[in-house]
Amino acid sequence: RRVHGEIILGEKMQASELILYSYFRSSASWRVRIALNLKKVTYKYMPIHLVKDGGAQRKEDYIKINPMKHVPALAIGDQILIESMPICEYLEETYPEPGLLPKDPIRKARVRAFCEMVNSGMQPLQNLKVLQRIESEYHGKGAEWAKPWIADGLRALEAFISKETGKYTFGDQVTLADVFLIPQALSAQARFGIDLNDYPRIAEVVKNLNELPEFEAAKPQNQPDFEA
Repeated sequence: RRVHGEIILGEKMQASELILYSYFRSSASWRVRIALNLKKVTYKYMPIHLVKDGGAQRKEDYIKINPMKHVPALAIGDQILIESMPICEYLEETYPEPGLLPKDPIRKARVRAFCEMVNSGMQPLQNLKVLQRIESEYHGKGAEWAKPWIADGLRALEAFISKETGKYTFGDQVTLADVFLIPQALSAQARFGIDLNDYPRIAEVVKNLNELPEFEAAKPQNQPDFEA
């Protein structure tokens, strides 16, 4: 359900065509890939290399798409959506099945809160441009600096869902919380050397989510722009 292509700007797109501007390692892009897979939405994959040649996100062509110089961006016809949370909310509203937000208002708010704990409280501290600035201007080791903050965030997530039961973060139905958890948890493990066994509820949920094909297909190593 994914088509790989190169960036083509200024070309008229069909109203129904979705184009995802993504980077294989970006956890925010990863979330959107999972959501698209779960919704079974066909899309075209446009790689934006965040490192090579100074970063394609800093090129004038891409700044026209996303002035924040971030990925992901989702083009829907001639409209552009940016930031993973509103993109996922758009997909939820436009492709309601399977639902990724509970119907109950309190449960829905808790799922959204979990997503924001990751989105606002954790991921920005490991963002590539933050780590690059620490390394280049403050002569620090970016990954080492970020690791304690990521561990602290995982402790908070673990506490937040400690009373939840079921296969996934909030019961036996996949929600947006799972969409946001997997990129954060697996990046913490692979990039920052964090042992998920220190967070038993998270580790259990990650194990279960890893068995789902929609989550497997969204992983960095399964993207057309993957680099080892």
